[in-house]
Amino acid sequence: MARLTDPVIQVAILGAVFFCLPAFFNALNGLGSFGLTAADAHISNNAGTALGVLFAFSSLVAGGLFNLFGHRYLLFFGGLSYALYMSSYLAYHYIQSVAFIVVAACVLGVGAGCLWCAQGAIMMGYPTEGEKGKYFGVFWGIFNAGAVVGNIIQLAMQWNDKASGEVAPATQIVFIAVAVIGSFLSLLLLPASRITRSDGTPAASVKFSSPTTEVKAIFSLFKDWRMLALFPMFFTSNWFYTYHFSMNALNSPNSVRTRAFDSMFYWGAQIFASVAFGNFLDNTRWTRRTRGRYGFLVLICFLTAAWAGGIAYQSGIGIGRFHDYDFVNTTGEWIKFFFLYFVYGICDAMFQAYAYWLMGSLSNDMHVVARFSGFYKFAQNVGNLLAPQVANSPIGNTVVPASRAIGHGMGEILICVALVALSIICAAPVVFKAIQDSTTEEDAVEEKHEIEYENETKA
Repeated sequence: MARLTDPVIQVAILGAVFFCLPAFFNALNGLGSFGLTAADAHISNNAGTALGVLFAFSSLVAGGLFNLFGHRYLLFFGGLSYALYMSSYLAYHYIQSVAFIVVAACVLGVGAGCLWCAQGAIMMGYPTEGEKGKYFGVFWGIFNAGAVVGNIIQLAMQWNDKASGEVAPATQIVFIAVAVIGSFLSLLLLPASRITRSDGTPAASVKFSSPTTEVKAIFSLFKDWRMLALFPMFFTSNWFYTYHFSMNALNSPNSVRTRAFDSMFYWGAQIFASVAFGNFLDNTRWTRRTRGRYGFLVLICFLTAAWAGGIAYQSGIGIGRFHDYDFVNTTGEWIKFFFLYFVYGICDAMFQAYAYWLMGSLSNDMHVVARFSGFYKFAQNVGNLLAPQVANSPIGNTVVPASRAIGHGMGEILICVALVALSIICAAPVVFKAIQDSTTEEDAVEEKHEIEYENETKA
């Protein structure tokens, strides 16, 4: 019988927390414009910039906060910040306050940095060396099921509202309620010191940390050649979301049900891809070094096919020449974009899975992977900070007014392709030189938070 202290159960609970929080956020974000009309895309893009600034820098220090305070405080605060951000878009429906959206985006930036850093530390720190792909698949599958359910809710509530270009207030209220539930669900997660891996080793070991120690350790990441080599991959890992989601909004600007349907399958593709690719990366027929190299080649093949298809599709449209698809009334014309969007979802899951698997292959120490996770989210959100500005620029798809456009939107997708290519080139030395069949920690220690230690000594 599974116990609450079982690490895979803890990762499943973590997935359920993210099912309610970032996944429902993604369900709205995947519609493009975070559920606003396509004409208001610049509002969500600018809010995304504010979010990205705070998300990036809070992620950088969140690894240290994790090592000092543990994950439950970080997850609870981060969860409530998602509910606040969703509430700001509901408020916009009534008071059109851009300032509220931007302030909420800043709060979410800090909260999301804490939330995702804790997630990365748990997901990479709890499994044994041969289970890291499997644990990613468990988490990512449950997490993205939330986005699928979120889009089903939108479809059900707005199926007959086929001319609507924005999400209804009733739908937003449901999403906010789910986010609040997810925040409290995080309290079911146990302290890392109570978790034992499947091979009998403790998931976390004794380490008395301090703010000074954490600051030094965080800055040392900028001197670690492996992290520097992976920086382009981390930077790119969410960059293409802006392009993907704006394409969904612009192809069906007046049909929320079509955007929700597309988004549902985008995230649904990630469930399948994360489980399949995660298991591939854990395949015991090969050594870990061999699995890393095979996985790298498979990833390259999928990325090449997806972006080649994306360039072909983008070249046939342009600023001011987007379609207004509805998947019921214009099925024949819509299906091409739907298939491309589905493949984009597969590639995103594989890209994220491989990034996490690479980091997990470099250390089993939960304190170290917490800092890796923070560095990863820092780099990722520096990309998130810049991508919306490219989208709103003359070479992007959401430039306002369209008369400023240069190159019919091809500039934005070519930047995505260039960043993906740079990611692969720079990650290659880590894949072929840094991955070992087994990781030996230089400073293996047992974690105990100071608060827990004081309580034990008093007893």
